[in-house]
Amino acid sequence: MHYFEDDDINETSVVGYIPTKTEAIGLLQKLNLSKNIINHVLAVSRKAIKLATQISIIPINLKLVRIGAILHDIGRVRTHDFDHAVIGGQIIREELKISEQLARIAETHILGGISKEEAKEFGIPEKDYLPESIEEKIVCLADKYFIGVKKVSIEQRFKNWFIRYGENEFLLRSKKRVEDIETFIYKLMFP
Repeated sequence: MHYFEDDDINETSVVGYIPTKTEAIGLLQKLNLSKNIINHVLAVSRKAIKLATQISIIPINLKLVRIGAILHDIGRVRTHDFDHAVIGGQIIREELKISEQLARIAETHILGGISKEEAKEFGIPEKDYLPESIEEKIVCLADKYFIGVKKVSIEQRFKNWFIRYGENEFLLRSKKRVEDIETFIYKLMFP
């Protein structure tokens, strides 16, 4: 196997502190994140670990996947709007001062990621919020398999967004990005 367990981390692959699962859940509780969101992030974490452990051809930091999934919606302590991902990255980076990779997972989980141009359109800090690392991609994909704690397909998840926001060009691009991430992950799982 080519992944790293909690106590067997390739230190060169991690920048900054990664809390334990108990510490991460404690942070969410201390910030008063709702029980519904905590249940959601735990479901996403289980799915992300399941995906990650089925990949053996590239190294994956399981602790980063697990904790990144638990913290991916931390921005929802401040807002449930579109920018909760960016706010989550800021909380992790500036307030908690823990791993930059965890901040990136929070920032890049939204939809299938957001390009620098799209960020400008939406009035969020201009940079790419597209998932790049394998850990970012796994958490992004795992999140799309849930509405709350209800398991759904990518098709169902985007249908929900299409009903709420219309079948617009941005959501169609986002759906394609998520489908591309899913294809990439599944090719690693079943080479």
